[in-house]
Amino acid sequence: MALEGFRIFNDLKDIGYAPDKVMYTTMIHGLCKIKCIGDARKLQFEMIKKGIVPNEYTYNSLIYGLCKIGNLKYAKKLYKEVYFRGYKETALSSNILIRGMCLHGRTEEARGLFQEMSEKGIARDIITYNSLIQGMCKEGNTVGSMNLLGELLEQGLQPSTATYSALIEKFCETGDVDEAKKLWKDMQNRGVEPAAHTRDSIITGLSKEGYATEGMEWLAAVLKSKLRPRKQTFERLIECLSQGDKLDEALF
Repeated sequence: MALEGFRIFNDLKDIGYAPDKVMYTTMIHGLCKIKCIGDARKLQFEMIKKGIVPNEYTYNSLIYGLCKIGNLKYAKKLYKEVYFRGYKETALSSNILIRGMCLHGRTEEARGLFQEMSEKGIARDIITYNSLIQGMCKEGNTVGSMNLLGELLEQGLQPSTATYSALIEKFCETGDVDEAKKLWKDMQNRGVEPAAHTRDSIITGLSKEGYATEGMEWLAAVLKSKLRPRKQTFERLIECLSQGDKLDEALF
């Protein structure tokens, strides 16, 4: 769709249509979403050449695209350029860069930017916290992730589905199913709707630890909710049940 739009955009220019800042930015955003960063950068240079100054939305789209392909060096350069040109520092551009850093294993750098936001008076929202929590969970730093959960609660922010999903999945993966279940209970108490795969994570975690009966109870609850568990969830539970007399225990 974006490529078709780009073709039409170029056709319009060929017949004399002069795109404005909004059209350039919209096109750049679409190209960045599909990782066509080269074409997006060409449009940025083209608009500057025509005397059209890119705004913060143009820059944020490019930063997003560069983060998506892992070119963090240039993403950071553009991030600094935004504010050099006089645009106000916002949570949006910081969040884009923090998420990009975390996605590519640069969690320490993300943590540094996270701290800078506080020092500069930029409000950190749930997206900021979630990106860092997910990054830390990916690296196995559950202690740091739980500290961030505590911090966001102290700031009066409401945890989201993404907050809990990352933590629960990581605790189940590392064998700490009890901590995962505590988080599940906390999530329910706060009225946060769980992601479909969160229950799968707990069932898989219980199965890995040999808790077949409890795993079956969780599976029954999933089916009662008319949700469809993953194939791997069934396989892990069946594997657990097939060990020793656990099938009889679970059924009777």
